Amino acid sequence: MEDLSILNINDQVRILKDHVLEIIKNTNQFATHLAKSDSERQKLKNDIIANVEKIHKNYEPHMPRHSTPLTEEKPSVKVSLTPFLGENPICEKDTPKLGECPTFSGERECNHIDFIRTIDMLQEDL
Repeated sequence: MEDLSILNINDQVRILKDHVLEIIKNTNQFATHLAKSDSERQKLKNDIIANVEKIHKNYEPHMPRHSTPLTEEKPSVKVSLTPFLGENPICEKDTPKLGECPTFSGERECNHIDFIRTIDMLQEDL
């Protein structure tokens, strides 16, 4: 900014007028840019709305438009909550009794090997 104190009054007015005109010009450019941006934003918004409407028209809803009444289904076969090893002699034949299963006591050097083999055998049968 120029030092206006050393200039005569006419020069000071001219400089101030130039500054005001530059401010007006910049304000007008900004207003034009803002209007253009708003117009572009509105166009993008309309495009998005149109695309969303197309998607809604082309795809069926995820949920059915009508619902069927709930029915109470009863199982056709009786379901037992207890294990049926005692009811099936074929399965029971190869399954060792709990008293026969080796336990891991840690007394002998290889005591854990028998225990692991038994667990592996039972797991394979499942």
